[in-house]
Amino acid sequence: MGLLIFNGVKNLNKAFIISLVVSALPVFAFYFFQQDYTVKHLLGLMPGNLSHLHGILIMPFLHSDSMHLWGNTFQMFFGILLLFLHFKNLATGILLLQWIGAGLLLFVLGERGTIHIGSSGVVYGLFGFIILSGFMAGNRRLRLLSLMMLMYYGGMAWGLFPWQEKVSWEGHVSGLLTGLATALFLRNHYRRFTRDKKPDWINDSGSREDPYARFNKGI
Repeated sequence: MGLLIFNGVKNLNKAFIISLVVSALPVFAFYFFQQDYTVKHLLGLMPGNLSHLHGILIMPFLHSDSMHLWGNTFQMFFGILLLFLHFKNLATGILLLQWIGAGLLLFVLGERGTIHIGSSGVVYGLFGFIILSGFMAGNRRLRLLSLMMLMYYGGMAWGLFPWQEKVSWEGHVSGLLTGLATALFLRNHYRRFTRDKKPDWINDSGSREDPYARFNKGI
């Protein structure tokens, strides 16, 4: 029991440090590098424009103001923390898929001539992955977590529609689609360690009588 508690604390500390470091990168970029209109125009993502292809990687580091920055930062920290707590060895690859996949999809599907900045696409990707994978993971705790996230963050669905000016709803949609696709295609990989274990007596066919065996006997 002591070893389990130690491993749990160790995993929590590791997940906390990783999520803190990654989510702090946009904060560092915002406050230590001047992000005026010119910088955002040059480094942001412009869909369909090959000269702005670098925006796929750089876009999450750029934010319009401190409110935009901190709103994304806290949610990204929480999403990365949950990801590394529950998906462990696959978490790094999943995070990279959300980071690159959301930007790449936006580059292909986004409206031409627009500039996109911010890490909200990554946030939507993380939440989309965690919610859908939680329902497919074969784990009661993850199903409960997915349900709670749907209830608490359901309001984020409004960000998927073009009703608010200067909000990259296309980036949100791209992130969400990336997260859902990742959860779907990797389900066989994470189910190997997320699925609840069956009691030993279920797998031990010799330990108890088959209740349906009598129906197989001839009359």
